Amino acid sequence: MIKYHHTNEPKDCCGCRACEQICSRHAITMQENAEGYYYPVIDESSCVDCGLCEKVCPMQANQIENTNQPIFLAAQTKDKNILKKSSSGGMFTQIAIHTIQQGGVVYGAAFSESMELRHIRIDNIEGLSQLRGSKYVQSNMSNIYSMVKEDLQRLTKVYFVGTPCQVCGLKLFLRKEYTNLFTSDLVCHGVPSRKIFRTVREHLEKKGNMQMTKYSFRDKHVGGWSCSSSYKSISKKQKYLVKDRQMDAYYHAFISGNIMRYSCYECPFTSPNRVSDITLADCWNIQELDTKFKETYREGVSLILINSERGKALWNEIKDHTVFDHIGKDWAMKNNPQLASASHKGNMRERTYDMALNDYPLFVDTFAPKSLKKTLKFYLAYYIRNNAALYSIAQHTKRLLK
Repeated sequence: MIKYHHTNEPKDCCGCRACEQICSRHAITMQENAEGYYYPVIDESSCVDCGLCEKVCPMQANQIENTNQPIFLAAQTKDKNILKKSSSGGMFTQIAIHTIQQGGVVYGAAFSESMELRHIRIDNIEGLSQLRGSKYVQSNMSNIYSMVKEDLQRLTKVYFVGTPCQVCGLKLFLRKEYTNLFTSDLVCHGVPSRKIFRTVREHLEKKGNMQMTKYSFRDKHVGGWSCSSSYKSISKKQKYLVKDRQMDAYYHAFISGNIMRYSCYECPFTSPNRVSDITLADCWNIQELDTKFKETYREGVSLILINSERGKALWNEIKDHTVFDHIGKDWAMKNNPQLASASHKGNMRERTYDMALNDYPLFVDTFAPKSLKKTLKFYLAYYIRNNAALYSIAQHTKRLLK
């Protein structure tokens, strides 16, 4: 049986659901705990101790790594419409479009109508907008691995995108190589609790007397290539909101390491030797280097790692649609620390869950203290960015002052 069943240690399970989906006896069910994470529960009367659940567990089985040394690239799509809507350089969308144009399908994380994050299957270019963009909450995998396997057995080309543990879980679940499978993992900071995100969403809806229809964790319309959030809602009419202390509190609690799954603090995938064909991340601080992005980096640049021969072949098929430059491994790892080590556990981790779920005003005050100065600064920058004339003047002034 899986290690978690014996230890009951939350760090021993990443919640990928591979064990649940591999069990032909349906002896394993995933149940949400008090923090909002799924963990396996085994019905020992149905279990035949076949050991398959152990073999597909990313936290327990030998890690699947590519033996090739990765190629590190900074990249940006040439399609300005895609770039504007993407969190960074638009590489996911570029690969996904290529896959669908070849008759394939794409699996990735999307919000449902009830704003619950889960992986879904997309077979048309229009549907890719649901998968685009960073999402700082754990995605529910449900029966996705089984769906991917069915597509692969039908010889459909599949592009699967997820966290490293989700990609590893898929490969272990499949138990064989498929030449029609292409995977991308993310340089992942960790996965926050769906329960805390649900709490934040419900409080925002109550405050605005509305129903949330979309949440963007990284909206370039708000703050350019940054970590500025927004959401859309419907009450009497559709609204677009770009600033709220509750949104700030969630992000700050996440980035400080206080609302992640316990397994994230001991993640075995924090290495430049990745589990996927192509790794996707942000190429933060690219302006420090002498690259092709000196004038365009503010629009967002992706860091990609080409990890396998299959990834190299895929890159060669799409690279003409991109602007790219080679960058050094050491520099890339310095600016993406999760390529070398797991996120640190915040010193308020347990207390944060108690505040968020039982004393929400204190949670907001702790992670997003009131600041008139910061609020005014945000809205000034926001209105300048979204006024073409003012933005042009601001950029010209910056250049003069350099």
